[in-house]
Amino acid sequence: MKKYLLNIGVVLFDRIAMLAFQIWMASYYVQTLGISNYGQWAYTLNIITIIISIFILGIDVIIIKDIVNDKNKTGEYLYTGIIIQLIGFILVVVTAVIIMDNSESIIKYAMASILIANLFIILSKPFYWTYSALIESKYRTASVIVSFFIFIPVIIVYLNIIENKEYVLFVYAIYYVIQFIVSWFIYKYLFKSSSVFSINKGKCKEYSKVGVSLILSTLSVMLFTQTDVLMIKHFIGNVATGEFSAATRLSTSIFILAGILANTFYPKIIKLNNNDKLKFIKIAITTVTLFSIVGSLITTLISPYLTTSLYGENNNISSVLSLHIWCSLFIFSGAFTSRYLYANEFYKVEIVKTILAAIVNIGLNIYTIPMFGVIGAVGSSFVAYFIANYLSFYIFKESRVLFMIQSKAYLLMVRPKLYMKELREIKCLFQ
Repeated sequence: MKKYLLNIGVVLFDRIAMLAFQIWMASYYVQTLGISNYGQWAYTLNIITIIISIFILGIDVIIIKDIVNDKNKTGEYLYTGIIIQLIGFILVVVTAVIIMDNSESIIKYAMASILIANLFIILSKPFYWTYSALIESKYRTASVIVSFFIFIPVIIVYLNIIENKEYVLFVYAIYYVIQFIVSWFIYKYLFKSSSVFSINKGKCKEYSKVGVSLILSTLSVMLFTQTDVLMIKHFIGNVATGEFSAATRLSTSIFILAGILANTFYPKIIKLNNNDKLKFIKIAITTVTLFSIVGSLITTLISPYLTTSLYGENNNISSVLSLHIWCSLFIFSGAFTSRYLYANEFYKVEIVKTILAAIVNIGLNIYTIPMFGVIGAVGSSFVAYFIANYLSFYIFKESRVLFMIQSKAYLLMVRPKLYMKELREIKCLFQ
């Protein structure tokens, strides 16, 4: 258990560093380009993210699972997966260029920066797949911290020499290029990876087949997390898009922690028998929900001061942040329930529940955004997360047990003595 907690601590340090970068970048973009142009950046980022969800097959957790089950074939799993995703990236570039060919200059600069960044994010994946499977995230954290030390002086020089203010958009790409270079050196010389380049044709077919089957799932996730921005731009314009994106940049930076926590325990979830999986999922949901409630309350209280210091006086940004942060109640629990579904290969449930949530989110947005503005989009998101990561589990026979476990986990929050007792029992699974 100590190894997992240490790994979480290390990863949290990593995320704090990344959070600082993302918040600084959003704040700098808003102040340099203005809230309307920041809305254009957010629009471009969301469009490309949706395209990526179609062509970059969501096979990350499948590869991590394979490495956990057979470390001797790590090289085969890593390089087979990365080749598939690089082929997908070529299709992403072609599609993005076709869709945004006649766009204004700021969108073209944004597109170029986002595509470059995503290329290097994909190239870095083999390092992070390995660290996740082996519970060695300290090497990822080392990569992030060293990257920042190099990035800061590089970006100071860059910002002083550029003449066109729209070139600030390439700050995003520059960071991920630097992080890839640093990550490669750490993977090769500090982690001392012995993985040999090899392509497994059988795994290539398996990953492609599973990845294609999961396209609807990943696309649906993107639709109900990214289309808010697209629909806000369509219904009420760039300024509102920028305000919503600036606020959710803060909340979604925190939401990323959900995936990190779940990924840390994913190797263990794979190895547990089904009863122990459910016991662990129950206590994990209770724990992260308690933290979500406390964190959301604090964020709601400080949101006016936080958003003013970062973006200037803007009540809309503050209001969106104070409400959107409450989506964490179901995002954090959903990270663990999704890992249970993947570990048990219940891919159909993952696909259908996210499609259902996407339909609900888009349908609600058609009504709520014109009626209530950006606050309406927040309400639609909350309902979508509630359906995707809780209510929908009751629909399927395979996941109905998750609905019951999650309900019991919520009730456990008001029974502290029983919670502590079950928490001690869970610790035994890690000994």
